[in-house]
Amino acid sequence: MEEENEKLEKYYKFFKENSGVENWSWYKEMQIWTDILQDIKENINNNEIDSLDKFNLYLAEKSNQKIKNSDAFLNRYLFMQDNGTANIGRGRLTNDDRADVRHKTQEDFSLLFNILIETDIENASKSIESLISGRYKAVRFRFLKTLFPENFTSVDAPGKLDKLSNMLNKKLSIRIEGNNHIEKHKWLMDQIEDNDVYKKQIFYWELYYMLDNDLDLKKAIVYYGAPGTGKTYKAKKEAKKFIDGWALKTFTTDKKYLIETVQFHPSYSYEDFIEGIRPSKDKELKLKSGVFKKFCKKVGEIEIKLYKNTDFLEKFKDKDFSDITILDVREIQGIENILPNINNIADGLTLQDIIEPAFFIIDEINRAELSRVFGELMYSLEYRGYNGKIKTQYSYLNEDEHGENIFFWENGEDWFFIPQNVYIIGTMNTIDRSVDSFDFALRRRFMWEEILPNYNVIKVELDRKLPDSKNLGIELSESFLKLNTKIKDEPLLGSDYQIGHSYALNIKHKYFVKVKDAKDFLWQRFLKPLIQEYLRGLGDSKKSNEILESFQKEFRAS
Repeated sequence: MEEENEKLEKYYKFFKENSGVENWSWYKEMQIWTDILQDIKENINNNEIDSLDKFNLYLAEKSNQKIKNSDAFLNRYLFMQDNGTANIGRGRLTNDDRADVRHKTQEDFSLLFNILIETDIENASKSIESLISGRYKAVRFRFLKTLFPENFTSVDAPGKLDKLSNMLNKKLSIRIEGNNHIEKHKWLMDQIEDNDVYKKQIFYWELYYMLDNDLDLKKAIVYYGAPGTGKTYKAKKEAKKFIDGWALKTFTTDKKYLIETVQFHPSYSYEDFIEGIRPSKDKELKLKSGVFKKFCKKVGEIEIKLYKNTDFLEKFKDKDFSDITILDVREIQGIENILPNINNIADGLTLQDIIEPAFFIIDEINRAELSRVFGELMYSLEYRGYNGKIKTQYSYLNEDEHGENIFFWENGEDWFFIPQNVYIIGTMNTIDRSVDSFDFALRRRFMWEEILPNYNVIKVELDRKLPDSKNLGIELSESFLKLNTKIKDEPLLGSDYQIGHSYALNIKHKYFVKVKDAKDFLWQRFLKPLIQEYLRGLGDSKKSNEILESFQKEFRAS
């Protein structure tokens, strides 16, 4: 086995080459706010600031007006949920605790001063605990990451670091060294040779999701949300990212990128999806496999071969691939013919780990009559692999085990199952009223993730100065945020009718002299017609026009 840092370096190299992290708003903001704090630390030491008044004076004069006083300083680094370096959901200080921190620093500036001048992480951690309650570990670690960026990852929450530690041990046989969380963070940062501490910090956050992805829970997810939020884009991106993560985990260079996309529509049928009687070239009606059955047969070749091995079937037919390790199957007779590289694979990896994941993306999944399209497949969605095998509606027509439509021949009959390496991603717009066709039995077989408008995408993709001395990305992101806030607050619409960020990207390659021109163009060509369509069923043209005008005013406001 390779040394720990060599394994991590492989993951890190992939992350640097494929993530585009330099363009992430998180990466940029982390640099800005950490650099400000480091400058404050340096100047406090150089100027020997020893009082709150001097600290406030320094902040007002030296920090480029980003942090004007101690209260703004505390708010940025301790109180804000998203302070540019990390985002904390739970673990934020209560209002009473915030008031207590402010009172303490006003009464005794040395509490904050001792943290800022400390050069040792452990001592700084103790000083922070004296300022804030010890139960706020997430806040404390976030502050430490900003104070000591070279020694702290972005996996701020202690529980998440423990999970990362367990995954590294299980998946890569890497044991993080250290007696406490601070030492473990430092050990992780030391394993990667790169002067860009911000990339290293973010890398460990991404590594957590490379090794443990929620898609493994049900292997089926629906991305839902307002139009234009990039659901299909995210589906394809996540599929590729998941496959790349698999390749890294198994140190595989031969990635086939098994990804197929279909778009459902009202006339889409079971015969299109699974199988059905179709005209053939010789003008006869024949049984033909649908797009999903063909896909499963292609990407499930290894699994089909495994279950055709009587020794394997006898031992593991009741087990999921996630519970079968390479060590478990090494003694299976003929296993080398199915898994040629089995002797070069780590014992602790499972069959699920080593078989390349395959993604079937269903765009506009709710536009078809789903119960009819999926049919008896509902059972196979719940129970994957051999344990979920079913007879399809037309399986009785398959009488020859060598027929082109045969999936898994057993005891003189053809069976179908969804291979365990198949992941299904559906996308749907929540304003499409055909969502009602997604019944509860089918709903529970999918995970659900809402995709919201991402205003940072607008900032990053349209990051350019215009002749009117305004940044197009920043101005438009703020306008879309204001417009969506207005839409959410409108009783006749609501959050499902928000405008996705992809509408702003329509002008990515179009030049404007003024931000106002860009807003006018977007409003007239894209936003106004869309909102008019939203309001079409209102039945009150006067009310519709009033709403439309209020939205226009909010969007175009400087």
